[in-house]
Amino acid sequence: RDDNVERIYNPVGDTDSEALFCAVLNALKSKFQTLPTLPILYDTLNSLCREIIDMSNDSENDESPPILNFLLMCGEHVQFAYSWPGARPGSDVWNGLFYTIREPPFKQASLTDCDYSVDFAEVTTDDDRVAVIATAPLT
Repeated sequence: RDDNVERIYNPVGDTDSEALFCAVLNALKSKFQTLPTLPILYDTLNSLCREIIDMSNDSENDESPPILNFLLMCGEHVQFAYSWPGARPGSDVWNGLFYTIREPPFKQASLTDCDYSVDFAEVTTDDDRVAVIATAPLT
């Protein structure tokens, strides 16, 4: 963690996922003034993820190994996917990930850890499908 990085992006809730995602966005904002080429962006994201995993593995407070999953998208195209360490022995899910697919008619969805909701009816069309991926079952 670089304490000299300006924090423009801040988590809304108090999950480690939100804090991590904001830290990644802040690190990218600090490193690049404009969008880099995709190979440079990929290398930078991969280095940031390795740094996060290494820091988590070095932490004496964590009783279990870190799990890190995220997708970074631009429009309908996945630009970067990261999953560490992958499927765990004895698990029937990939890295503890769960998902739900939402289809029309869309309704409002609320986060359980903070006062935040999204009305999917306002941000989708009748032709859309929405996949919500999380580390705990959503429904």
